Order: sequence, then C-alpha cells, then structure tokens
Amino acid sequence: MAYCSKCGSQLNEGDKACGNCGEPVPGASRSTGNSSSNEMWMGILSYLGVLALIPYLVKDQTPFVHAHAVRGINLLLLEVIVWVAVGVFSWVPVLNDILSTLAGLASFVLSLIGIINVANKEDKDLPFIGTIRLIKD
Repeated sequence: MAYCSKCGSQLNEGDKACGNCGEPVPGASRSTGNSSSNEMWMGILSYLGVLALIPYLVKDQTPFVHAHAVRGINLLLLEVIVWVAVGVFSWVPVLNDILSTLAGLASFVLSLIGIINVANKEDKDLPFIGTIRLIKD
C-alpha cells in the first residue's frame, strides 16, 4: 500500500493526488487532454497586460491558473503605478526617456519570466516583485 509523501495518508490504487492534502502522487500518469491546454493558455494570458483579467475573473480555475492570474494582476497594477511615476518626470526629456525604457524593459522581462514559468508548469513568484501583493489570493 502507498502513502502520501507529504501528509502520510494512505493512497488508493490509481490515485493521481492525495485525497487528504492534494499532493500529486509521484509516477501517476497525468492527463494531457484539453484541460491541460486550457490551463496553459489561461496561465499565459495572466501575463499579457489587461488580458490578465480573463483568467482572474473566470470561475472554476485551477489553483495553478488562479495563482498566475493573481501574479499577472499584481504585475499589471505595478506597471500602471510605474508608468504614472514615469509620467511625473515627463518634463525632463532625458530622464523621461531613460525611465520609460527601463520600465518597458522590466515589464517585458517580468512578463516573459511569468510565461516561461507557466510553460514549465512551475508555480513560482516573479523575481524582485514576487513579495509585493496588491491583490491577494
């Protein structure tokens, strides 16, 4: 008989996850059907600006998609705050150009890291801003 590596509960034959804590069972076959593809696309939408609202507002999302949607909304709100701050310095041409370039590059890189995390099926926070939570789970 198999037991969960996380909580120690007894596992039944064919279980893909622990019935007690939800820990995936090592070696259990995972379905590669439409739900996995949908999860991937919804996770990617989470990091495409205002499109992050779609997976955030859709009901019955998996915890994986919901976590990425919350991260995407937080990234979007931080981008808005940064662009407002950059706008304050618009009267200084050189400083405005430098800050706009840095803000755009940082936004692109963080979105790309989030999309890579989704593609790798990793549930990780974004670097540098991962601890900032403007929207809670």
